[in-house]
Amino acid sequence: MKKSELIAKLEGAKEVTSVVSIDLVLAALGMLEESNPVVKPEYSITAKLFDRIVDIVEDSLNNMRSGHAVDLSSAEFELDWNNCICLTDISLDTDYIYNEIREQLENAFDIDEADEEEAIEAQIEAEQPASEE
Repeated sequence: MKKSELIAKLEGAKEVTSVVSIDLVLAALGMLEESNPVVKPEYSITAKLFDRIVDIVEDSLNNMRSGHAVDLSSAEFELDWNNCICLTDISLDTDYIYNEIREQLENAFDIDEADEEEAIEAQIEAEQPASEE
């Protein structure tokens, strides 16, 4: 039973009598269907395309030179208990990593930035409600 059906039944019972049994209401509530809203992902891709993207990212990370991927000026060292110098912290150069991965993805999928801008503008226009005149 759906919510609208329950409301209709209660309205019908209200016309017949002003007293509605609590047991009747509880029984009717028990018959209501659970409504599970379907959450649609914003974008969807095939498993094959997803695997291709993962492979490109993995290859890009594997081929990246570590000297460029880390921010050497952020390295922190400590002297440990047996007088060895240990690297305790270093920051990744996330801008470099991002740009390398993005470049590999753009090359693999032949991305044209002009087309991308037009697609974004078209999507924004499609999402805006029509203005009332």
